Amino acid sequence: VSLVLLSEPDGSGTLLQMTDRSASRPRILDATRRLVEADGVEAVSMRKVAAEVGLAPTAIYWHVGGREDLLHAVLDEMIADLPPIRARGSGARDRIASVARAARQEFLDQVTTLQLATELGRGNELSFRTQVALAREMTAAGLEGDDAVAALRSILFLVGGFVVIEKQYRQRPPGELATRDLWAEVDDDDIDPAIREAMTGPTDTDALFTYS
Repeated sequence: VSLVLLSEPDGSGTLLQMTDRSASRPRILDATRRLVEADGVEAVSMRKVAAEVGLAPTAIYWHVGGREDLLHAVLDEMIADLPPIRARGSGARDRIASVARAARQEFLDQVTTLQLATELGRGNELSFRTQVALAREMTAAGLEGDDAVAALRSILFLVGGFVVIEKQYRQRPPGELATRDLWAEVDDDDIDPAIREAMTGPTDTDALFTYS
């Protein structure tokens, strides 16, 4: 807490007690992050954050700025907390595949961070971490120029496609987007019966990603 002396025309002074900016900012960011992680980005309002930390809504603006400034500051912290993406394995194939698996798992585990980054137009910052890790492994594997870039981008699209589709499947109502029941109705001699049978079962997305 700091004390400010305001001088009056007659020479007297008035002491005003002001909240310390550095002490309150971490509390505000922590409260906002809890709201985002519990109820999503749309649940964050200056009034709710103010109530969480016991300040007036106007104090939030003074300490952090507007709602968008607040969310950007929270995202900065969330990104800073992410562990580095490191390749594992001895051979180039295993190391590159391990980066792809780590990137997919990060997106699946950090859905809230991804949603906030997308909301703020900063989703590219999450992807960039993976791009750098892949570029490093492509270079170590001896890939150069167009070949390296094509391989790198193919892996990024693979990871992104899996994440988007898996997200849709997790959020879908029962039966929606599922084709298992439709495959049970297929009677086509040009399709291997074993394929028809397998397509009526569930998908192991982890195994499928590894195969891909």
